[in-house]
Amino acid sequence: MQISSWIVLVIGLILFAIYLSNVAGRLDRLHLKVENARNALGRQLALRSAICSDIAGIEKLDSNLRNRLSNAIHASISEESLEVHTVNEWLIESEVTKTLCELFDKTFDISKYPEHKNLIQETAGATRRVQYALTFHNDAAKNAIKVRRRWIVRTFRLFGRASMPMVIDFDDQIPQGLEYC
Repeated sequence: MQISSWIVLVIGLILFAIYLSNVAGRLDRLHLKVENARNALGRQLALRSAICSDIAGIEKLDSNLRNRLSNAIHASISEESLEVHTVNEWLIESEVTKTLCELFDKTFDISKYPEHKNLIQETAGATRRVQYALTFHNDAAKNAIKVRRRWIVRTFRLFGRASMPMVIDFDDQIPQGLEYC
């Protein structure tokens, strides 16, 4: 082999190493984005739980639904305190959403609750922020999963020791009675 062939080979290996480094860096940034989005989602869920615990104290609302909401919030706060996220956590968050949807159905009229108008509007904002945070998390997770499935990432294990991001699925709809609050 001539020297020019060796030089071309070395330059090719250097360019390939730079490419691998760039892909690994991108993947690292995607994992960081997923982690930040997950933390933001956790903060929004905790805020929603705090606001909903105040909603559960409104005497004018259906007592049965208030009790269900209170129980779901208590279970949600218990799950949030754990470091490990489980499927059960998302089922509980879905239950909170379902109960909110029943409390604030399409027949709900905010004008009947003038002394609680701000709290109800905060609840509407909290449900929107949970929906946005979930969307951002799932988009980031899907992007990271897409990059991790590439053959070059798997072959050279560019993901290191990072765990595979997961798309989170729970009911995050905005109650019909709160859509325009």
